[in-house]
Amino acid sequence: MAYIKNTWIQRIGVKLNRFRKDNETSSHVELVNDPTEVIEAGTPLRADWLNNMEDGIKNNDDRLDQSVKTDSDVEFNNLKINNNAEFKSISINEHDLIFTPTGNILSSFDSPDGSPSGLTFDGTNLISCDSGSDKIYIHNGISSNIISSFDSPGSVPTALTFDGTNLISCDNNSNKIYIHNGISSNIISSFDSPSSAPIGLTFNGTNLISCDNNSGKIYIHDGISSNILSSFDSPSSAPSGLTFDGTHLISCDYVSDKIYMHDGISSNILSSFDSPGAKPFGLTFDGTHLISCDIDSHKIYIYISSISI
Repeated sequence: MAYIKNTWIQRIGVKLNRFRKDNETSSHVELVNDPTEVIEAGTPLRADWLNNMEDGIKNNDDRLDQSVKTDSDVEFNNLKINNNAEFKSISINEHDLIFTPTGNILSSFDSPDGSPSGLTFDGTNLISCDSGSDKIYIHNGISSNIISSFDSPGSVPTALTFDGTNLISCDNNSNKIYIHNGISSNIISSFDSPSSAPIGLTFNGTNLISCDNNSGKIYIHDGISSNILSSFDSPSSAPSGLTFDGTHLISCDYVSDKIYMHDGISSNILSSFDSPGAKPFGLTFDGTHLISCDIDSHKIYIYISSISI
């Protein structure tokens, strides 16, 4: 769960603890803060910011509890460390850790509207779209709190991805893929999807990858363009979401209600697990956790990842 950091500013001034008396009676008096020469007002003490700290601490504690084994042995792939072993230190760079999604749910929350159809992550915030409201929502980190929203360029948005600079969306009614200007409603360009029912998008750092509900295929685009380098059949008949975890393509299907881990970017399937809802309709990966949305349960799910080196 992404943590939103606040920057606290020191209050600076003269006689900051000075008060004046107002509305004095024989039994009561109002004391009103009356500092002088205030140079910097400072950050006010707010309950929502204090709760933000509490939530951040709790979320990180939950992630550690779920991600690390708590029995007597800790195992990373073929390296096994017994808690009776004696050593001075062990150093593991977080960039050397591999987070592999599992089918176990860490947490979930309600989607902003009733028909969540696509997800992506911009490095800070979760972004979702809804095919019923035709809106794109910017979440506050990975939470149900919404920072802002805007209309999608088409009437039935079905997928989102982020290329590091621009949001990319597709629409099942217009059969178009749209390149947004940053994360906004402004559209830089658009092009036709490879088939008639685009329903999933992801970006692997080089190429856009899309899937289509009518053709049942997954398409590898040439960069971010309408040109198709290759395609292959999806694992089931109704592909409905895609994401890329840095190594493997992950897809979901709303007829089989499964989430599939592909072998790299290919039709070969390494593993699969049941979706927590009856109709998975969108996937994204935040670098640590797989996240899905379901159009039947109206929920967004965050999955536990196994950790290896």
